[in-house]
Amino acid sequence: MLALCMLMCAPTRADLTSAQTAYQKGDYPKALHDYRELAELGQPLAQLNLAIMYTRGEGTRQSDINAYAWATLAAAGGEARGQALADQLRPYLAPGSEKIAADIAAPYRRTELDARLMPKMVADSVDQRACVFQKYPSIEYPPDARLRAISGNVLAEFTVMPDGRARSPRIVYALPVGVFEPTVRRAVLHMSFASRSADARAAHCKVMIRFVSPGALYPRLEAFVSKTRSEAEAGDVEAEFVYGMMLAGFPQLNHSMKDALPWFLKAAQAGARGAQYEVGESLMLGMGCQCETNKGEVWLRKAAEADQADAQVSIAQYALRGTPDEAASRIAKTWLERAAKSGSHDGTLYLAALLASNPLAELRDPPRALTLLDKVGRDMGGDPTEYEIRAAAQAASGQYAAAVASERKALSIAKGLDWDLSPLEERLRQYQSGQPWYGNLLAL
Repeated sequence: MLALCMLMCAPTRADLTSAQTAYQKGDYPKALHDYRELAELGQPLAQLNLAIMYTRGEGTRQSDINAYAWATLAAAGGEARGQALADQLRPYLAPGSEKIAADIAAPYRRTELDARLMPKMVADSVDQRACVFQKYPSIEYPPDARLRAISGNVLAEFTVMPDGRARSPRIVYALPVGVFEPTVRRAVLHMSFASRSADARAAHCKVMIRFVSPGALYPRLEAFVSKTRSEAEAGDVEAEFVYGMMLAGFPQLNHSMKDALPWFLKAAQAGARGAQYEVGESLMLGMGCQCETNKGEVWLRKAAEADQADAQVSIAQYALRGTPDEAASRIAKTWLERAAKSGSHDGTLYLAALLASNPLAELRDPPRALTLLDKVGRDMGGDPTEYEIRAAAQAASGQYAAAVASERKALSIAKGLDWDLSPLEERLRQYQSGQPWYGNLLAL
């Protein structure tokens, strides 16, 4: 039986690099751990490879029952080799073993995963229709990138306020890294959308901006999309993630988050941490699926624990909603510290905001907030928020004249962006009267 399985079922390439690399190096305990993590998310190829390892006794005690359980799950997920392996194993199972295998598989069947993890796809909400552009700014190609003929793609997430103005741009994907991000942040801040009623909820939106240098060997958008889709349909995890970003972020493709989410889900099940973040955020906000925060928290935490900085920032944001207690504020700070330590721009910015203006005195550290701002200031793309945080930190340190100057700078920039100025003016009045301002500067 073992010889037959070895001939027919050599472990196929897993999309989680760590699992495949560990297997090739003979580090079977790690490979088993990584494949099992994906298998429990419903990834059929990982389920097949896990079944093979149980059949061979690699990294674990040999078990035909466990092998049969995971092979049947792989088959149910559409992996034909899982059915072939299950068929080979079945004659060798002792009486009653199929029932034991069914019990092992039960928590990971599709119905159970649907209840615990999987998004329920729905048509886009009114909030998502708020993401349709009214005005798309002219974007200047970064001179240094043009000079060096660098091309690339950037996916940005941002919030559209009821007045139709974009706020809080976050870069969740950039290739190459460190070239186009400030340009994209600046562009997002100058985008405008249809205004809605003043009591409307802020909308969470995405845009993908593609930079093609003149003379660079870079495919046209249609060819780029087609090639990426073909690779995604063939099971390439990175292509699944990128194709999802294209559907969600390229307005000219006329797709939506509902169309993108299945691709993000495929990549997330295969261990792509950025895709896990996208699935979690979609579930938290009801983008392309029903809003189910219990499921969203699972995906976000899975990504955050693997040091995916966007997920760490999002968990911190959710912890700081409303009027957070001390425990929630400390949780937020812990995740932001991890994100900032990894070099995340947004983790550093949000940590600076928390240290500058948190209502808990023991969590505030205005001098450190200013130091963190200095690290990200030149990459802010003209966002008034930088000066808002700076003003709050200065006021918390008793430097009210400096705080007034910084808040006026924030007001000047915000006015040019047509923002609602009333919150900034209220803070300016407090600083002018010699009072600090405490709260969440990044709450929208």
